[in-house]
Amino acid sequence: MKAQGLYRTYGEGQAEPFYSGEPMMLELKDVKPSLAGPKRPHDRVPVEDMQSDFKKCLTNQIGFKGFGLTEDKL
Repeated sequence: MKAQGLYRTYGEGQAEPFYSGEPMMLELKDVKPSLAGPKRPHDRVPVEDMQSDFKKCLTNQIGFKGFGLTEDKL
């Protein structure tokens, strides 16, 4: 990242950074809590859906998000 010039170094005669564009706004009421693992952060699940997602994973076909359990083993 340093090689790309993404770090600001002070005292080396570097010009002041220029930021263009409008400020970004974030409405905290629109933020939803969610969970994700470190290996696949893009597969996050909203906390409100965790229970139903987990129950579906138990009976899904064996593989990603699937344990292949039958109804009698639940």
